[in-house]
Amino acid sequence: MAAVMSQIILGTGTYASKPYYVDKFYVNLYSIEELCYLLVEKAELLDQDLMQRELVQWIDEQCGLNDLAHTLYSLMNQNGSVIAFVGTILEYVNLYPEEIVAQTEQVVKSNEGLNPYERKKAKADYMLQNRKYFMALKQYYSLLEQIPETDKTLRSAVFHNMGVTCAGMFMFEQASEWFMRAWVQDRSDESLEMYLTSLRMHYEDKEYITFITDHPEYHDASLKVERRMNQALGQFEGTDENRMLFTLQVFKEEGSSTGGSDVQYYQEIEKLTVRLKEQYREYVS
Repeated sequence: MAAVMSQIILGTGTYASKPYYVDKFYVNLYSIEELCYLLVEKAELLDQDLMQRELVQWIDEQCGLNDLAHTLYSLMNQNGSVIAFVGTILEYVNLYPEEIVAQTEQVVKSNEGLNPYERKKAKADYMLQNRKYFMALKQYYSLLEQIPETDKTLRSAVFHNMGVTCAGMFMFEQASEWFMRAWVQDRSDESLEMYLTSLRMHYEDKEYITFITDHPEYHDASLKVERRMNQALGQFEGTDENRMLFTLQVFKEEGSSTGGSDVQYYQEIEKLTVRLKEQYREYVS
C-alpha cells in the first residue's frame, strides 16, 4: 500500500492551519490526504477510538469538508461502525483505488474479532515497533495483569515481546528472563534462541561458554544463535556507529604513537556519548 503514497496530490479540501494530533500513532495530520494515508497504512490498528467528534470537527473546520463532516456526524449519531467511518472517508476523498479501499475495510473488519486483550497487545506492539520501549513495557505489564492465566498463547506472546522490549533498551538479563518465560509456555525455537541471544549479550564470552557447556540441551540452538550473531555483526560493520568506533580507534592510536594529547579522541567520545544518550531518551520517552 505504501507505494500509493508517492502518487498523492493534495486536492481535496484545504491544508489545515492547525493539525489534528492522533494520540495513538503520535502523529500530526495537516490534510485529509494524510488522514487517508494513515487509515490505509494503519488499518490493522484502527478501532472505535478513531471515531472522535474532534476529528470530524477538524475535517469540517480545518479541511473545509462540510459535506463529509455532516455525513460522519450522522454516522456517529446512528452508532455506525468504524468500518463505515473509514470507508466513508476513503470513498469521499477518492485517493486510493477501489481495491485498496475494499482491502482496508476488510482489515478493519477483521479487527472487530479481536478481544480487548488482543487490542491492547496490538497497541503495545505498535509502540514496540516504533521503539517507544518504555511505553510499550508499561502497556505489556498492565496487560499481563489482565490476561487470564488460562490464555497461555497470548501470555506467551506478551512475554516474548517484553523480552524484545528489554533487549531494545540493552537490558539483556531481564530480556533473557522474559524469553525464558515465553519458552516455558510455547516451547518455540524463536523464544529459546532469543533467550540464548540475550544471555550471549549479557555474559562475558567465558561465562556464556560455561553456561552452554553446562546445558547441552541448548547446544543446537546455540549454534543457530552464533550464526545469527555473526550475521548481525556483518550488518553492523556497515553502520555509522561502527565507522565512528573505527575513527575513535584511529584517534587513540595516533595520539599514543605521536606522544600527543588525546584531546581529539575524547572529543569524539563525547560526540558518541551524546548520540547514544539522545537515542536512549527517544526510546524511553
